Amino acid sequence: MTYSQRLTHGNSSDLIYLEHQIGVTEEELAKAEEEKTHCELKLHQWRTKPTYSSEGCSSAETKMMEQLVQLQTKIDNFRIRMMNLQDDLEKLGD
Repeated sequence: MTYSQRLTHGNSSDLIYLEHQIGVTEEELAKAEEEKTHCELKLHQWRTKPTYSSEGCSSAETKMMEQLVQLQTKIDNFRIRMMNLQDDLEKLGD
């Protein structure tokens, strides 16, 4: 968008953009939380198997735990992004 177009549209295009980004981030956050729940369920099922040994982590269990840490980091980043976008939206609204 050119400078003159931005002047004509004012903050409305910025508001629309931020609202869109918030919506996209909400969807990504929901997907990551769903994926984390699924991964936690798989890990729980793995640990409740009759053949499970708590003495040492298997490579599959280690991978699941690493995936959970990565998903939690992703979720935390999405939440931070959401807060920043919402702050930006509030600033434009003023």
